[in-house]
Amino acid sequence: MGSPAVVLYEGFDAPTPPATADFVQTIADYDDGVAAPVPGYVGRNGQQYRADPAWNGQFCNGLIVSRDDVDTVPVASQAVACQQSGWNQSRDLAETLGLWAADPDYPYPAVPRPAPTANRAVSSYTQGDSPAGVMAATTVPVIVGHYYTATVDVAQANCWATNPVDLSLQLDDGVSPPVVPFPGPISACALPVHQINGDNVGTFSGVTSLLARSATLELSLRNNLGGGGGDDNAFDNLALIDTTPQLDAVIAPPPDGASYAAGQTARLVFTVTNTHFAGAPTVPSGPKPGWNFALPLPPGLRAAERPNVETDCLGGTIGATASVVAGSGNLDGDDASCSLALDLASSGGEYTLDPAAYALTGLLTPAPTTVSFAAIPTPFAPPTPASTPTPTGGGSLAASGAEPLPWMLAGALSLALGAALILSSLDGGRYRSAKRRRTEP
Repeated sequence: MGSPAVVLYEGFDAPTPPATADFVQTIADYDDGVAAPVPGYVGRNGQQYRADPAWNGQFCNGLIVSRDDVDTVPVASQAVACQQSGWNQSRDLAETLGLWAADPDYPYPAVPRPAPTANRAVSSYTQGDSPAGVMAATTVPVIVGHYYTATVDVAQANCWATNPVDLSLQLDDGVSPPVVPFPGPISACALPVHQINGDNVGTFSGVTSLLARSATLELSLRNNLGGGGGDDNAFDNLALIDTTPQLDAVIAPPPDGASYAAGQTARLVFTVTNTHFAGAPTVPSGPKPGWNFALPLPPGLRAAERPNVETDCLGGTIGATASVVAGSGNLDGDDASCSLALDLASSGGEYTLDPAAYALTGLLTPAPTTVSFAAIPTPFAPPTPASTPTPTGGGSLAASGAEPLPWMLAGALSLALGAALILSSLDGGRYRSAKRRRTEP
């Protein structure tokens, strides 16, 4: 299985003014109508975010903080509802997330990151009655017909609190029904195996993907319950992941030689291979329903008269018209791959299945593949003689191209007839001579 492609990886570490006694950065634009508006965070590639008001500067929510920030909670209006205890623990959670990202078990080890104390994260400490809402959302360009899922790192304090935690990721392309990639509530308190600095922390990877039907989609992290007691979080490393499976097309080699012989069929096998989870090369990245492909065949190449179609894909189909091979199916959640196959035939020639010719939905383009067929020989047809040849000997028979048997029979009949006439003549003469002798006086 191939690695998923990281489309967006937001560590909230773009150059941003550090928190001071009178300033703290919010994830989205902040305007309380009193102080000067504060522009929201802008990522390294220009990525911008929105958040509901309760998750953007109220109740110690939506503040971008690090352990290295000032010890005393800023007096800026966007932090006015953040108490000192919430400020301290939000900074601690940011460091916990930095330590988790430096752990050998972290699923994105190749992504560069700052030292743990300088790591930035977004606070969601809920030091007030925060209603359910959007904590962070952003719009990302995507490729129509590709599958996407999302991941996020969450650190959580005060797991002893009774207020349940229910965060969720959501993908929405504006065309298909929105998809919730991670099954069930995202709650770091459910991950006791990852405890750092007394906090629970982990990466929550989506197992359901959205098949994009438009050129952009919105990735959002939501708090579905809210509340002020418990639910004390910080989040980091929000990522959008392309999990599109790979399509491969392979034609079985000829049993003998570089080309298939006239009349033989060539087995064309399509394989759809899932991607794996980030950091887990042996674990498929979840189900991929509804992929399909169509391939126009080069002129002269066709499906065999009896194509012998086969597939082990969930709901898989494959078939061919005179000039197009088409297949469709699904990958189940634990499917690493599946295959579809049929036989090809030709009257002779070399053909390449061109990657640019495919029409694909939910699949990555295969490499080109080539097949050769020997030409079918033209049946032998003897020329028609211009005139009836005279049987004068073996040389003329061979040169004539005619079948020798009729001429041999004709010659034998002529010889036999001549011999009979001669014998008859001789017999007749003997009879007449004898008769004359008997009638002499």
